[in-house]
Amino acid sequence: MTLRCLVDGLLLPAALAEGTPSLVAFDGDEAFGVEAVEALLYELVSATPEEVIGLEAASYRLLRRAADFRCISA
Repeated sequence: MTLRCLVDGLLLPAALAEGTPSLVAFDGDEAFGVEAVEALLYELVSATPEEVIGLEAASYRLLRRAADFRCISA
């Protein structure tokens, strides 16, 4: 999946992971956890249907789909 930072427009690859926080984003070689409330600062640009369901199940309801969101196949 791909996230876009609403502060600077940076596109970040991301993945769901075990543990807390469940959403991990990658900025180059650096990985960082995205807390559910921090999701307000990002929007979902692309994801599989399974990833969208996983985000909702992990309480990332504040993470909105971008206007240019596209659903990708696994």
